[in-house]
Amino acid sequence: MGFLSLKFLIFLPIVLACYFCARKHGKDDLAKVVLIVASMLFFIPYGTGAFLMLFVSSVVNFILSKLLLKKKSRVFLAVAVIINVLPLLYFKYFNFFAENIYAIAGREYETKTILLPVAISYYTFQMITWVVDSYRGETKGTAVTDYLVYVWFFPRVVMGPITRHDEFIPQINDGSKFKPDPENIAKGFIWFTVGMAKKLLLAARFAGALPYGFSLGSDMSLMDGWLCSVAYTFEIYLDFSGYCDMAAGVARMFNLSIPMNFNSPYKALSISDFWKRWHISLTSFLRKYIYFPLGGNRKGTVRTYFNMMAIFVISGFWHGANWTFILWGTLHGAVMVVERLLGKKLEKIPKIIRLAFTFALVNFGWILFAAPDIKTAGIFIRQMFDFGNLMPSVAFYDTFKFGTTPFIRYHLNVFIPLFYVAVFGCMQLTKNVYEKEYKPRTITAVLTGILFVWAFLYSNSVSQFIYSQF
Repeated sequence: MGFLSLKFLIFLPIVLACYFCARKHGKDDLAKVVLIVASMLFFIPYGTGAFLMLFVSSVVNFILSKLLLKKKSRVFLAVAVIINVLPLLYFKYFNFFAENIYAIAGREYETKTILLPVAISYYTFQMITWVVDSYRGETKGTAVTDYLVYVWFFPRVVMGPITRHDEFIPQINDGSKFKPDPENIAKGFIWFTVGMAKKLLLAARFAGALPYGFSLGSDMSLMDGWLCSVAYTFEIYLDFSGYCDMAAGVARMFNLSIPMNFNSPYKALSISDFWKRWHISLTSFLRKYIYFPLGGNRKGTVRTYFNMMAIFVISGFWHGANWTFILWGTLHGAVMVVERLLGKKLEKIPKIIRLAFTFALVNFGWILFAAPDIKTAGIFIRQMFDFGNLMPSVAFYDTFKFGTTPFIRYHLNVFIPLFYVAVFGCMQLTKNVYEKEYKPRTITAVLTGILFVWAFLYSNSVSQFIYSQF
């Protein structure tokens, strides 16, 4: 269904009313069923096949968890994890592995059409947390309805954040959360509106720049390269954090909290700091379920660096079946190792230099992340340092689609750089939605209403969120 559709804006208040009505009459199991059915209705429009995959995965993992609770076996746990990973390997990575095997053998591979089920990357990790926690005995006594609400909860089923059962299930059984809370509903709506504005009013403006830069190839100028790459750096953050703000806002309307996934990542002073702020739920998953089981930093320096590189390569590969993603993850892992080697020496460098250097590294990384192949990324980065071709092309300004009136077109070369500065300034100077206090004031309600209507008017021109493809 998607957050950006009119159907969702009709669907949400109906679900809220049904949910709290069931709670009011003491039908707590019925309230959970409302969330389960709502989650089905939300997910099925993404594809019946995709929902069947989610349904089968949910049933299989619930059975596996019960078996793991009865018999604590590492071998059985490994089998359970493999059962979860195999569908992901097939749907997302089959063509990648086949292409590379054929290339090594000197043969040509004909790519097969394999449709990637929506959300499989997210719920696979969610299911792995469930079976691992079951192996540890932490899911004992969980009812089927609680489990299904946990794995299907519609605000986060498609794009996360990845949530542990002990963060979520206690909330749906907490009697203090059973009544509608006007403050939570208002705050949730504000978060939802801010997220929608990030996506539709800001991220969408930057969306055409990087594809345009890639299309130029060797004809791209130095300024085209920098402006296009920074545009994508802004876009991907505004796009994904916007979705997470919307998801958190919807959850808050139900008096439920889901993990904060972003904490002003472009304020980071190092790559390690960046990963404490960017896609926090993924970082937490990789640390708890891969880094620590590999030994973390407890088995010597060399093993620590190996483990660090391993989780970043896995993170890169999780994002997509392409060498560009692996190289992106490797870049971040390598910089993390260097930062660890330098230790406190980095703190002697002025903060403004560390911030600028970190932002530049992240920016280069996003070029790899977004490029269709390593060759294209290489050409793009090379052109960013071509001092023989400096000025941006006129067509670059048209990618922002700010308008066609003579006044706007004549001043785009001034307006768009100011737009960059304003967006970056907001990223540096403002707090995220979780940190702000929203007091019930008339001006807040009016401004939120205006922002909501303004953003919604652009909803038909935007197709999907960037991370929905992962």
